[in-house]
Amino acid sequence: MPSRSPRAPLYAAGWCVLAVMSGGGSACCLASSATDDEIGALIGQLGADDFSVREVAAIRLADLGATASDALLAAAESSPDLEVALKARWLVDALPLATPSDPPGVATALEKYARSDYEARVQLMHRLLRFDDDAGIEPLARIVRLERTASGSRIAAALLAREWHVGDPAWPVIAPKIAAGLGPSRRPAARFLRAVVEASRSPADPAAIEEATAAFALIARPGEGEPRATLADDTTDPSLGDAKTLRIFRRTLIELLASVGRRDAALAEAEQLFAACRGSAVEEELTAAEMAWLTDHGLPEAADLLADRVAADHDTFAPLTAYAVAVARRRLGDEAAAAMVADRAADALARADGELSRRLQAAMLLARWGAADWAAREYESISGNPRAPIGEFALAGVLGAEFLNEQRRHAEAAAVLRRVLDGREGDEEDTAQILLRLERDPRAIRSRMLFFSACDAATRGDAAAQRRLLEEALASYPKDVDALIAWYRLADGDPDRLPEARERVVRALEQIDEEIQAVPDDANGYNEYAWLVANTAGDIRTATRYAQRSLELSFDNSSYLDTLAHCRFAAGDLAGAVRTQQLAARQEPHNPTIRRNLDRFRTAAQP
Repeated sequence: MPSRSPRAPLYAAGWCVLAVMSGGGSACCLASSATDDEIGALIGQLGADDFSVREVAAIRLADLGATASDALLAAAESSPDLEVALKARWLVDALPLATPSDPPGVATALEKYARSDYEARVQLMHRLLRFDDDAGIEPLARIVRLERTASGSRIAAALLAREWHVGDPAWPVIAPKIAAGLGPSRRPAARFLRAVVEASRSPADPAAIEEATAAFALIARPGEGEPRATLADDTTDPSLGDAKTLRIFRRTLIELLASVGRRDAALAEAEQLFAACRGSAVEEELTAAEMAWLTDHGLPEAADLLADRVAADHDTFAPLTAYAVAVARRRLGDEAAAAMVADRAADALARADGELSRRLQAAMLLARWGAADWAAREYESISGNPRAPIGEFALAGVLGAEFLNEQRRHAEAAAVLRRVLDGREGDEEDTAQILLRLERDPRAIRSRMLFFSACDAATRGDAAAQRRLLEEALASYPKDVDALIAWYRLADGDPDRLPEARERVVRALEQIDEEIQAVPDDANGYNEYAWLVANTAGDIRTATRYAQRSLELSFDNSSYLDTLAHCRFAAGDLAGAVRTQQLAARQEPHNPTIRRNLDRFRTAAQP
């Protein structure tokens, strides 16, 4: 395996000579273990005045390998002796990430990881997390142990910690892999992750919870337990840095505490989640997101912590946060209180001049949080408002129609798009131009409207109307993948119609593939191709590869995960389909289509 540093071979190649010079014998005589004090002494010798002492200490530490990694990393980042810091860094960089048991694809990713800058390494962490058959889980845990920066170690640990949830069926499979990759590392991020593994194995054992709490305290105060990240962190996307990882660790700790009945401690940490949102330019959105997460993960009573912020007469009344609190009240079974808070939020949004974009944001969030009735109300408040600016009117109609279709309210969805396409009297700008400015092809919108009508005809059992409407949809926009899929399914088994349906699919795939080659970084093109093949016919291996590429470009996108699950299902990998669809459902737990697909895959996978 290639070394992680061009300097590493100097130590290995020079060992025999240096060993003889120092009277130490051959390398094979070295022990492969040492106490913490012995490792500390060796690291100190890296800065010795005597050249042979420095080099023998380096070789001894290199022989210890990962056993000395924690101490070497600390020295690399915090030693006041520049010689010690540099040599410690060289030794850490020389530690191999890959093992002989890693599959070729994982080994290649790890080799690339060793050569990459900080931001590219973070992207490779995401890739390792989603390797097929969880092949990248143990290597990702190794990165927690061996990553050269404290911040990078925390990101890798946060990605793995985020995989744990109460009752998650995949966790028992990946937990042993995580433990194996972490080894005995005492880095705070590794300690926290190991405690999560132990707590999941023995929920009644308070020691694991206490260890998780103690490790989190070190992560939250990195100056006390581990040096802050190196300068590389300051040159990358802030969303990859400490604030986001700290949020993930705190969320995991909250769920751990709540799962063992320590709700007061969980609420105290929830209060810190909210506190971390204060002062942000998007404080309201962040606070609402945290409240929604707490509701979905067993702590809806955290809404009490936001009582002042959602009081009707409070100067800082925040409608989005209020809606999140209303969802929590509903989850607690207090429908009257939920309705009151939701109505206050709706009224506040209605009174805010020029705030239709916030109403649209509220509608999308409410749909994501499972409050379909309030989401429909907010969508209608824009798409049904004759005074709404034409841009907001059109966008709310397009998004609202998709929401209604998800709810299987097909006729209403079609009517909303009809209203968008027809435009409104008195509007100076043509609706088609508005749609193009919103990057929505009017032909595609018309096809979508006809497709929704065809879905409604199908629910009524009117196959003739369904066929006619689908034909009109494809005449408007031949690349409408959902209409193509519905048309293909109507023709399936009909020898007179099936050849034409297949030909339409082939033409659409060729067109989509041409667009992919022209814009290879557009995730949606890969997703469309994979979705069409998975639900009709074509090369399922190419479709699966394209679906995986879309997720590399848009990590854990719920729609793209849904597509990959369908590819796995079409390929006969029922267990893989269920696992991937579970990931999609984790991203959008209240999406009815994703939930229905998960139920279907689970049923098919049952023996």
